[in-house]
Amino acid sequence: MVGKRTADERRRCAEENGFNDDDTDVDDESVPREVLDYTKERYKDQMDLWIEKEFGLSTATRPKKYLTLENYMYLEKQLWQNDGYDYVHEAYRVFISGKLKCHVFTPARLGEISEGSTRRGTGKGLRYKETVMLVAWKDGEPELRFSLKREFAKAMHDKEQQRPTHLLYEHLPGQPLVVNPMLFLLAICLAAGAFKNYKTLKEVLDVRPPANQRYWVLKWSSHVLDLPVFPEVSVDGATNKIQTGNSFNTQLKALSIRAGISPVTVHSMRREALILATANGYSDRELMKFAAHTNKMTLTRDYLSSITVVDGLAGFLKLPLRSDQAEDFRSMTVNRNPELLQSLPAKTHDQLRQREDYVAITKKIDDLTLEISCAQKGAAARDLKRVIEEEELNRIRGDQERIHPSERKEKVYVDQHRSRFDRLRHMMPERERLSVTLFCVAPMRSLEGESAIEDLISLVRNNCRVAY
Repeated sequence: MVGKRTADERRRCAEENGFNDDDTDVDDESVPREVLDYTKERYKDQMDLWIEKEFGLSTATRPKKYLTLENYMYLEKQLWQNDGYDYVHEAYRVFISGKLKCHVFTPARLGEISEGSTRRGTGKGLRYKETVMLVAWKDGEPELRFSLKREFAKAMHDKEQQRPTHLLYEHLPGQPLVVNPMLFLLAICLAAGAFKNYKTLKEVLDVRPPANQRYWVLKWSSHVLDLPVFPEVSVDGATNKIQTGNSFNTQLKALSIRAGISPVTVHSMRREALILATANGYSDRELMKFAAHTNKMTLTRDYLSSITVVDGLAGFLKLPLRSDQAEDFRSMTVNRNPELLQSLPAKTHDQLRQREDYVAITKKIDDLTLEISCAQKGAAARDLKRVIEEEELNRIRGDQERIHPSERKEKVYVDQHRSRFDRLRHMMPERERLSVTLFCVAPMRSLEGESAIEDLISLVRNNCRVAY
């Protein structure tokens, strides 16, 4: 049995491995910032413990959510069939739906399509020059295809060849038009006048590849190359400025609540996209390229769900293996209540008005409105009042339970916010038609598909102040 090493033996071993305890051998060179992954994890654990003990800050993490196909369709149905929300311009409705598809069909991060908070003011995101649209053949029929390069993929600023390019396409048999990415991207491009040689929908759909070639590229006009695919929108329509990630996050959160589901983020879409890609049997290298990861452990550690898709039951009983049993449990991570309150009930609002803190802030607002010089303080007071109302609404929502329709004993009164679109749809012909055509199971080149594209173009281009 080998005995315990002495101090001299440990010192000699350390010196052989490069250790030097000579204080005079210290220079001004910076310590390397890169450390081993194992060291990073240990350092992070120790730092979290120190922060929690020293400052009393919470180190709790939010439970992971997954935007499954079922949850995604709740968002689309709210956006096109039930939504009475008044955007600054209806173009935002088209851009939100188009951007959702870029995130659910690719694992693109928020700052790779919109302008990320770390690149604020740079205008960097998905621009036309990082995309290509072409027409090719699919089963003897022409098909539009679209490629988008994640030019600003995280941690790949010096790895241009490793930045992934994702492909979207038109042919989706048996699917409703609302999930077809090309329908929305084509409408956005035509509304922006992005094509160099084509101005109308008919001109684009009539393009065929040459006889001696399998594809034909639809070139972009030079004036759009540096413009964003998903721009910021003003009351007059689309601008030349890219939408920020924070702005899209705010829109996504509000849309989730209006759809009756707990707020989702782009990261919940990314998680689900990577889980489905893993289940489809792609190699580790293909998955790393798809996810834009440089460390193969990142996917397993940070993205895959704790809900395993491995079918142990069928495996043990030697039955055909299933892969659909886990998706409903991932859907469950996004809570849903179709009757989720959109505003405070009248009774609760009346009780809130009688609370001491609410009465005090209301009196302060009334006093400040008489003082022109205190307008800034008045704005702060109104913000505080709004925070109190939102906190009360969130509390009510947290206590609101969903009742199974078969167990309901009393009539449900529809929130006025939910019924707004039904009351106004007769004044919005494009929205009226889209609420039907987008949910038809039809090819993009069908009459329903062409009608939907024309209506989407109208929503982006029209002056909504005049139209509605």
